[in-house]
Amino acid sequence: MSRASRASLVAAGVKALHVLLVQIIQRPVQFSKDADLHLALKSQGSLAKLERSIASEKDEPLITYPMSLNSLKTHANENLVGGFKALNDLRLKALEALEFAEKRQQHANKRSKSGLTRKVEQLEQELEMQRQTNVILLRALSESMTQLTNIRDAADDKIRAKRTHDALHTLRAILSMGMPPFNQVENYSEAHAPIADVANISDYRKG
Repeated sequence: MSRASRASLVAAGVKALHVLLVQIIQRPVQFSKDADLHLALKSQGSLAKLERSIASEKDEPLITYPMSLNSLKTHANENLVGGFKALNDLRLKALEALEFAEKRQQHANKRSKSGLTRKVEQLEQELEMQRQTNVILLRALSESMTQLTNIRDAADDKIRAKRTHDALHTLRAILSMGMPPFNQVENYSEAHAPIADVANISDYRKG
């Protein structure tokens, strides 16, 4: 295998690892009995050595490849938004989600007053996390409306470009306050962003 082909496979494996961590955070109960996965999340080095096939949302298999920790860091920094730091944050959050799911299942099996009390506490914690996420999203929405107005009222293209750059920086900063994986957005090239057709609402009123 050529060096370029190997690099391409490793890069795909790093992205697959990112997908797996997000899946664990979103559906921890599904992975809670996977002892090997739980062990792999214990350290950065163990995560780098993880090898498994992952089902994607498009039903296309994604495969992680075992590698050295240094290789994981290098390819994560080159291929993921937020680089290796963001990937490691997801690892810690996924480990926390698995441990929480295990405790929740243990408590749910105890049909006692103390077990029900713990269940209520867990649900309240999840609700509070959801509330915090909603607050951040509402703040981002409010900021977006303000920034769009400022961009619209720019005197020339130079000022408009500057305000657009500042707006994106501000919105990313706000979203970064959320819990992984909801604290990051994909980077994109503003210069190559496609121009979308604006729908005419009148078309939906016919008939």
